Amino acid sequence: MTISPSLGLKDITAARAAGVSKVYGEGETRVVALDRVSVDFRQGEFTAIMGPSGSGKSTLMHCVAGLDSFSEGSVRIGDVELGTLKDKQLTQLRRDRIGFIFQAFNLLPTLNAIENITLPMDIAGRKPDEAWLRRVVETVGLAEGRG
Repeated sequence: MTISPSLGLKDITAARAAGVSKVYGEGETRVVALDRVSVDFRQGEFTAIMGPSGSGKSTLMHCVAGLDSFSEGSVRIGDVELGTLKDKQLTQLRRDRIGFIFQAFNLLPTLNAIENITLPMDIAGRKPDEAWLRRVVETVGLAEGRG
C-alpha cells in the first residue's frame, strides 16, 4: 500500500467488507447471519458496532478479521483480499497484521498481560517495538501494572 504524504491516517482504509454475506446451514435450517453488509474501517479510528443479540456483530468481526469464512462478497485487510488466501496465509496475516481483544476471556493464565500481548510475535520469533507495546498497554489500561 502506498501512502501519500498529503493523506492523513484517517484517509486510509485498514479493513473493508463489501457486500459480505454469511449463511449457515441449508434448506429449513438455513440462517443468514450477514446479508450483504458493507463497511469501511479507517486506520486510526475507533468504530463501535452495535445491535441486538443475534444481529451479526460478532459474525461480521470474525469475517473481517479472517477468523471465519464468508459466503459472498469481499473482505480486505489493507490491500489483501481475504477470500483469496489459503489457511496458512490467513494465519500469517492474522499473526502479523491483526490484533484481537475477544469478548470472552481468552488469555493464557500461565502468562502475564505483556506476555499475552506479545505471544504472536514470540511465536513468530520477533521482538515487539517498545513504543508500540507501550501504546498498546496504555490503550487497554494496563500501564500501571505492566504485566
